[in-house]
Amino acid sequence: MQTVIHRKTIQNSITLKGIGVHSGKVVTLRLHPAEANTGLIFYLYKGIQKIRIPVSLDHVVDTSNATTIGDGSSNRVQTIEHLLAAVHTLGITDCIFEIDSVEVPIMDGSSLPFWEGIRSAGIRVLEETVEPITITNPIWVVDGDKYLVMLPSDELKVTYSIDFNHPLLRGQSYTTTLDESILGTDILPARTFGFLKDVEALQARGLAMGGSLDNAVVLTDDGYLNDHLRYDNECVRHKILDLVGDLAVMGRPFRGHLIASKAGHALDISLAKCIMSQVTGNELTQYKSKRIPLFSKKEATR
Repeated sequence: MQTVIHRKTIQNSITLKGIGVHSGKVVTLRLHPAEANTGLIFYLYKGIQKIRIPVSLDHVVDTSNATTIGDGSSNRVQTIEHLLAAVHTLGITDCIFEIDSVEVPIMDGSSLPFWEGIRSAGIRVLEETVEPITITNPIWVVDGDKYLVMLPSDELKVTYSIDFNHPLLRGQSYTTTLDESILGTDILPARTFGFLKDVEALQARGLAMGGSLDNAVVLTDDGYLNDHLRYDNECVRHKILDLVGDLAVMGRPFRGHLIASKAGHALDISLAKCIMSQVTGNELTQYKSKRIPLFSKKEATR
């Protein structure tokens, strides 16, 4: 028998403040409880304007360096994946996010501050239920030597491999189930990472102005600039964090065995679109098969 999954929101409003990784400016993010079936919605404050941007695949407008959603014009909120990874882990389906900048604060570079903040706010279980996404056939996306596959499974698990041109990140792989406990202790605390040479180039263009050793793992040519890591394989764990956060844009719990190699935000969102295309088709077929005809074919010929 399939477990019933109830929709959830937070019990109390909370405020989180941090640095925007690109702007270097302080960002205020407020989370508020929402009614069932509201979904996840950002309200971007620009002066006296309050711009509504739902979290959905239809609103994803960029995946170049992070996952960015927009309202179809110039209004955007970027780097939403770390927040959404925490939201997914705790089963939050309905929440309002108010933000005064175009980027979610980077915090410590992981999802841990968001996870801890939501838990401190409390979680309210709603009467309404939500149907988890369960695929029936393998789904995959490929881009050159990069690929991302989702296989049918009764639980959520992942096998992720990265292979960067760096002595410490060649052939790094990690396999794990992804229940709430494991996500909270083994995945969400993993920080974002980058290469020192790339950081310098980005800052020369006015980007990554808020990046530092306080919110990222930084790699030199042959090692780490940081004094210590949270895990020996923190980088591949963070890639799993990003994947979970990106797939959370689908707006529903999901199950399956994810197999990734050198993937990133673009492939993550492409897979999410393929998943929703198959799921929508399957659910529509099931709905049609349950419909009761108003009259029989025999009656129709009379």
